[in-house]
Amino acid sequence: MKINLNLSAFFRDWFLVTSECTLSFAIIGTLFARNAAISYAYFFIPILLGFICMLPCLPVYLYENMTIPQVILQRAAEFFVLVAVCVWTANLLAGEFLGKTGLFFVGLSVLFFDALSYTVMYFMEKAESKRLNEKLKALSENKEKLQPDVDLINKISTIEAFGEHNSKRKIPITEILYFEADAEQVFAYTTKEIYQVKQRLYQVESLSRVAGIVRVSKSHLINLNKIQSVRTALNSRLYAKMANGEEVLVSRKYAPELKQSIS
Repeated sequence: MKINLNLSAFFRDWFLVTSECTLSFAIIGTLFARNAAISYAYFFIPILLGFICMLPCLPVYLYENMTIPQVILQRAAEFFVLVAVCVWTANLLAGEFLGKTGLFFVGLSVLFFDALSYTVMYFMEKAESKRLNEKLKALSENKEKLQPDVDLINKISTIEAFGEHNSKRKIPITEILYFEADAEQVFAYTTKEIYQVKQRLYQVESLSRVAGIVRVSKSHLINLNKIQSVRTALNSRLYAKMANGEEVLVSRKYAPELKQSIS
């Protein structure tokens, strides 16, 4: 898998984890350790803790095509590290004031704020998916599909591909649902057939973008006019359901561009 650190997503989640640590320490500290002497330097501790807790999840930001079980495993590792590090730090800084009860509630509060942040993100993404589907439905009903520049599309109206028994043919770009790269091979999917394309995926992308075909992951290009619906996936990703019933995973790196294109 290609390594490509998604910095914007990493720092966004780092901020969320840092906020969770800060809220946990502030609330539990106020309840159980209000008489503890606190240095101003302690306010920087959640920043460091947030970074430490993000380390188990680095693969989520390094690799685009992680499966859902892999993402769940990485997020679970992040959660357990988050709880363990926060409880250990709380015990180190104010263990005598917190006691076992206070330390227990530190861990419990971390669980609460972590679950709350993911719940809020889930409903926000679900609402956005609903809005995108309503837009797709309106475009379909009113026949307002994205229309490329006619003059440009006429120049590259077809792409050379090879079907069964290596038979060569010219496929209208408007008929292609999506392109998929598998190792060194690139395949073009239509409603009924699969064809092999001799170009590399980046070459296909440069030729077909004017036709409304955009990149959605390291290995996929999809036709915006052939999307039937979208749904949320873990880790700020999307699944785009195409006209042949197949779903193509849209990585978090390319999801914002797809959303903007539909809207």
